[in-house]
Amino acid sequence: MKRILVLGGAHETEATMAGLETAGHSVRTYASRLPVGAARSDSLRAELAWAEGVVDVTHAFDVALGQMAHRMRPDLPSLRLARPLWHPEPGDKWHMVSDLAEGIATLPPAACVFAATGRDSVEMLAHHDGPVYVRQLQHHTRTAPPNCTFVFGSGPFDVEEEVSLFNDLNIEVVMARNTGGAPGFPKVAAARALDLPVILIAPQGRTDQMHVTRVAEVLDWVATL
Repeated sequence: MKRILVLGGAHETEATMAGLETAGHSVRTYASRLPVGAARSDSLRAELAWAEGVVDVTHAFDVALGQMAHRMRPDLPSLRLARPLWHPEPGDKWHMVSDLAEGIATLPPAACVFAATGRDSVEMLAHHDGPVYVRQLQHHTRTAPPNCTFVFGSGPFDVEEEVSLFNDLNIEVVMARNTGGAPGFPKVAAARALDLPVILIAPQGRTDQMHVTRVAEVLDWVATL
């Protein structure tokens, strides 16, 4: 049995915890958002001192927690579990960029944009010279910049609904974060169906860390500790 700290936040957090516990390991979790019923420690440093290994299952674009844990315990073995990223098929009009700023610079002038780029991206999207419809997964009362309109919806989304939405809004370009996996793909599939260009922002993260895509691979790694 190993003591494993799971840095949670992505959809795979619960399955990772369940898999580790079923395999007989002692599991604790630290995250801003946890599955219902999971306990959250108030001290990351204390949890890292307890752990024999760390499994990072944070959101693909939430790298701060994993980086903080590595700074606190650089000697602690760690593994990143993440969904396989999306890859283009022949005929796709995809443009891969490294960050939001490059994505905005890549937008055609005055294009009508649908942006699924995170809740904190609105200020930068305001620099685009055309209309931007910004997906928001949680309702709020914040005021959007003059060129931006919030589009609220909590999902899950399906391709037909996304196609209808893009047609209703006269979308010309879709910009999204490449989070990988099935849950976020309908907007990209809708863009493909409508033959729209897609600008995909690559996730950032540690390059010195082993990456896997399945819970079974996490269990194999833990068995080597």
